[in-house]
Amino acid sequence: MRKLVSLIAAVVVSVGALTPVAQADDIFNGGRSSGGSSQLIPPGITGSELPEIDGSVDLTKYVGKWYQVAAVPQPYTLQCANNTTAEYKLVNDTTISVRNSCGTSLGQQSFIDGSATVRSKASLRVNFPGVPFQKEDGATNYRVTYLADDYSLAIVGSPNRSAGFVLSRTPQLSKEQWQMVRSTVESRGWWSCAFLTVPMAGGRGDAVPVCSL
Repeated sequence: MRKLVSLIAAVVVSVGALTPVAQADDIFNGGRSSGGSSQLIPPGITGSELPEIDGSVDLTKYVGKWYQVAAVPQPYTLQCANNTTAEYKLVNDTTISVRNSCGTSLGQQSFIDGSATVRSKASLRVNFPGVPFQKEDGATNYRVTYLADDYSLAIVGSPNRSAGFVLSRTPQLSKEQWQMVRSTVESRGWWSCAFLTVPMAGGRGDAVPVCSL
């Protein structure tokens, strides 16, 4: 299964620089029919990069377990059906280890291990050993654009917005939190319908567009 995840992850490395194709005819499809992401940037949004948070991310507070409660579907996560999480551990002042895991439709657990290095106050470069065409010194591919004061909720993505993830310390978000998530991703230049909720034990059991919440 690890080899399968690595192989699928390689797809996104090779196509990550491509411009997303608009597939906005059905918001409940979430762009899955196109094999990648749907329209990510609404009309009127410029091509500027995803902004960082105003302050700096404290890695000692940021590490730990995060539940991926919503995300823009990616080719390398097609095997994931539920219970997607990310676990970060501090390696040193500028590096954290990364373990991404999820449940598959076959009832198995899929995971991949990697590392992330700090590039600026709220941006990192994530790499997964064994995935072809990666460069450890490549461009930033993980940016924190929203972070709750108590580090209970985060919204992260790639600088070009082709990827986006909503991370929570708990699997369940309140109605008010979902409304805040929707308004935040929209204010950061994403199309909120491109984000789908992730079925999660103890949280939502469905996959619906964030724009419908």
